[in-house]
Amino acid sequence: MKKIKYLVLLLPILLSGCYNYRELNDLGITTAISIDYTDEYKVEAEFVNPIKAEDSSSSSESAFVSFSSSAPSIEEALKKILLDSPQELYGSHLQILVLSKDVIETHLDEVLDFFMRDPQFRSEFKVIIADNDKSMQGIKVQTILDNLSSSNILKSLELEEEKLGITKAYTLNDIASMYLNPNIEITMPSITLTGDLSAGEEKENTTLTKPDARVKISKTAVFKDNNLLGYLTDEESKTLSIIKGDIKNTILNINVDDSYVIFEPNRLHTKTEVDIKSNTIIVVIKGYARVSEVSSDINIEDKKEVEDLTNILNNYIEDMVKDNFINIRDKYNSDIFGIKDLYYKKDPSSIKDISWYDEIFPNINIKVESNIKLYEKGNTKGGIRYERENS
Repeated sequence: MKKIKYLVLLLPILLSGCYNYRELNDLGITTAISIDYTDEYKVEAEFVNPIKAEDSSSSSESAFVSFSSSAPSIEEALKKILLDSPQELYGSHLQILVLSKDVIETHLDEVLDFFMRDPQFRSEFKVIIADNDKSMQGIKVQTILDNLSSSNILKSLELEEEKLGITKAYTLNDIASMYLNPNIEITMPSITLTGDLSAGEEKENTTLTKPDARVKISKTAVFKDNNLLGYLTDEESKTLSIIKGDIKNTILNINVDDSYVIFEPNRLHTKTEVDIKSNTIIVVIKGYARVSEVSSDINIEDKKEVEDLTNILNNYIEDMVKDNFINIRDKYNSDIFGIKDLYYKKDPSSIKDISWYDEIFPNINIKVESNIKLYEKGNTKGGIRYERENS
């Protein structure tokens, strides 16, 4: 009886170890992966350099190293990195996944299956498309303001979404949801690489006031049935974000009296509904805006001037959304707005036994109502021109 009692006491100690325990020194923390495909998968992975991480201020070494390999499957390609790396790839800290056009068009299902199936990858990392073959190497570029190229891309992506509203930063879960929903087409941000890639891979690239190579967030990619159709302009991207309710802040340059006024709409909220009977989407936009720059000869302390500016801003937004919606619809005939999903949610029978892209989508009307209120107009009555002429 005593032996059984002692055994019970020892069990928690004996069973407390982790079955998949691995030494930290054996793991290569991976923050970015790029995947291309021709005859097989080509994988590039960014590993954090622990020597640099320990003393980033004095170390002359790069903050990260990259390894590449190729194989018939993603799993094999990542495992083959072990042939070059002394550490095993560890993906729990993955920040950015860069995909090529070919991968998205022909093997997106396999990519999604791999990253969602493997428990070591958290699905919060962002997915982005490279706008050409050169941009696939963007995760190898040394950056000035951030030690890791992955962090540089991630922060740029999130900042552009937050401040400009041009792109939407999609996670793996977001892309998977779009892919699995038959009523929604995929969109995702893109990156582009400019300059000399070979020079950008060198540590010296971080010591230049104008780097030899740099990676930046580019335009929003448009897909239909997973096939890349093209890229939206900045105004078209803003329109897409407004209709889908993804935009919170942005900047608008509007002509006023043969000059311009810069508005910064913020705290935007969009409600998009459908009227199935008239085949119309109704977009209602609410929020606030501040005036951040004025070159027109206007007096912003004048109540009538403020009312006129408010009307100009709201009319501009309404026209912008209408015009760009029609441009996107007619140019791509791709329902990246998710209108079919709105029809389905309101009345599933409304899209049953019809050809969406032949009968409904090309003929959809749009009604836009913008109700943005000006709340801040700056420290001066009007533009500098007004101040000079009325001082």
